[in-house]
Amino acid sequence: MRIIPLGTDHGVGATLEAVRCLKLGEVVVIPTDTTYALAADALNEKAVKKVFSIKMRGADQALPVLVSDFDMLDKVAAASKELKEYIQQCGSITAVLPARGWVPLLLRGGKLSIGVRIPSHPFVERLIKAFGGPITGTSANVSGRGPYHKIQDVIDEFEGGVEPDVVIDAGTLPQNSVSAVIDFTKKPPMILRTGVLPKNVLMELLGSQNKV
Repeated sequence: MRIIPLGTDHGVGATLEAVRCLKLGEVVVIPTDTTYALAADALNEKAVKKVFSIKMRGADQALPVLVSDFDMLDKVAAASKELKEYIQQCGSITAVLPARGWVPLLLRGGKLSIGVRIPSHPFVERLIKAFGGPITGTSANVSGRGPYHKIQDVIDEFEGGVEPDVVIDAGTLPQNSVSAVIDFTKKPPMILRTGVLPKNVLMELLGSQNKV
């Protein structure tokens, strides 16, 4: 497990190394706008399998995916123009959408849907754009533990087990809330995890569910 400081060069060196590792099918711990996360090439089944091993995660539990924009979202999920506009109003949420057929079955936990998020962290945005494809965005911890905001907690978590290949050390992250998770394959959409949502969006979603 190699540890690379985010650095004072706006993360350029760390970004290049993380991209290199992702292209090799390795797993990288990265800072995000919520917690530290395990990043791997979301379309590389071998890399996805390693994420499951590191987390000791059940095969029926899908991994969330991070993308840079809605064009990249189209590579892994299906969403209409109107739905994309609505998702944009919701902020940085994890949207559960119908998965594209070529997305690895393991990544989506054997389901027909996939959770996708556009993060709002400058390093992650640069990383995904430089890599050129979707990456996994599950929290960097063994299933049932964490998530972690302190880098030392992440390092301690994996010692003695299956380790990530590289850790990008950004120190202690802000204590931001986890993203809201909304299942748009349901009608009306179902809130699976509240997280942080604009009040008007939250009230609209709760109101539509109460009518059912």
